[in-house]
Amino acid sequence: MRRIWIALLAAVVFTAVTAVSAAAGIPANPKWESSDPLASWQNGGFLICNNEWGAGFGPQTIWADSYRHWGVESDQSAGNTVVETYPCVQKTYDNVPVSDFGAIRNGFTQSMPAGAGLDAEAADDVWLNNSSIEVMIWVDNHRQIPAGHVISHLTSYGQRFAVWRAGSIYTFVLNHNETSGVTHILTAIQWLMQHHYVPAAATLTQVNFGWEIASTGGNPMDFTVTNYWLQAPRS
Repeated sequence: MRRIWIALLAAVVFTAVTAVSAAAGIPANPKWESSDPLASWQNGGFLICNNEWGAGFGPQTIWADSYRHWGVESDQSAGNTVVETYPCVQKTYDNVPVSDFGAIRNGFTQSMPAGAGLDAEAADDVWLNNSSIEVMIWVDNHRQIPAGHVISHLTSYGQRFAVWRAGSIYTFVLNHNETSGVTHILTAIQWLMQHHYVPAAATLTQVNFGWEIASTGGNPMDFTVTNYWLQAPRS
């Protein structure tokens, strides 16, 4: 009788693990899926991009049902600390003056995998002046360190950020991790303008949101966005 109960228990555990694994992976029938390193898919005025560009990137499959709901399964080398890939949702602008916007903000709900080997962060990546200035806003960081050094701190809408600089790259790092929230991008750019890091006449080239991934511990890990929106009304 004891052997029967052990066998039944093992079957239940196996079924539960299998169900969890299946739920965490790539959906069975997404509207779009690709393992091409530079694959992209247009939806609702946005691009969803696989965006693998690092020198030693590993396999990565991107999938999407819409620009609001998408994800990747990524397998990057254990112990790597250099960003290999930035799968993202992307909106491109024709270098519109930042001063023309009444707001630039987005909302996100995203999940990152758990694991000792994870080295990645969820972030907005904003390009100004025909991609000559980069402004990043990190909202969920796991072991990544921004380029450069801290130049100041900023409190915006009750959120505290450290501001890093490396040449024309500026990174706003939230002092805690969020899987869901709103990012006030225009406020960050205006702060840089007020402190004379970015010209007052700067233009908006591109807004992205996704994950910079350096390592998944050498095993496939799943990253998912379940809700995303971007608002950029003109003033």
